[in-house]
Amino acid sequence: MVSSAISTNNRLSMGDSAPQPNAQNLRNILVGLSRFEQFPVAIQWARENHCVVDMFGAFARERHLLLFQSGNESENWIDPTTNLVYKMNNLMHVGGDMSKLFDRIELYNSLFPHLALQFVGLHVMSDTNAYPIFTQPFVDNVRFATTAEILAYMKSRGFEAQERDGVFSDGHYLLSDIKPKNVLASEDGLAIFVIDADVQLN
Repeated sequence: MVSSAISTNNRLSMGDSAPQPNAQNLRNILVGLSRFEQFPVAIQWARENHCVVDMFGAFARERHLLLFQSGNESENWIDPTTNLVYKMNNLMHVGGDMSKLFDRIELYNSLFPHLALQFVGLHVMSDTNAYPIFTQPFVDNVRFATTAEILAYMKSRGFEAQERDGVFSDGHYLLSDIKPKNVLASEDGLAIFVIDADVQLN
């Protein structure tokens, strides 16, 4: 049995479903800048808007955050008092382009609003490097979904499996990495939760 960042009661969003009042402003500022130009601009914005988050210091200690299951693109902590998981994204899957990550998360949130990621701020490592932090609701008493359960769920949502493993499309959205490591199920298999996915427009 595994626990993960999901809740059907907590609706968080990003973009015009805006995660923070100024988060969309940050995204708009970064669009059009190279990934190297984005970092100092984003860091300045975070400092001016009091959105610098030290995931290895006082911020984590004050919330009693515990290291949680992490993946290739993010390091995760759980807040046991608020049932939130904090995800620090390393921008690996977007080539370091923070604005592209914001766009993809907005698409993800539009498809899975009850699992939505909320932007919290930036973990600043230097004047030229920072990772965005998001929260996602937490729920336990779930297990990894089977491939058959994933196929049935995605089909019920109007998505067809593509040739590449874990890739689905409905003609408008293209989802990838929809694999058991990123999809959970209730014990009875009646509820399916896609907790992580790369979403793009077709």
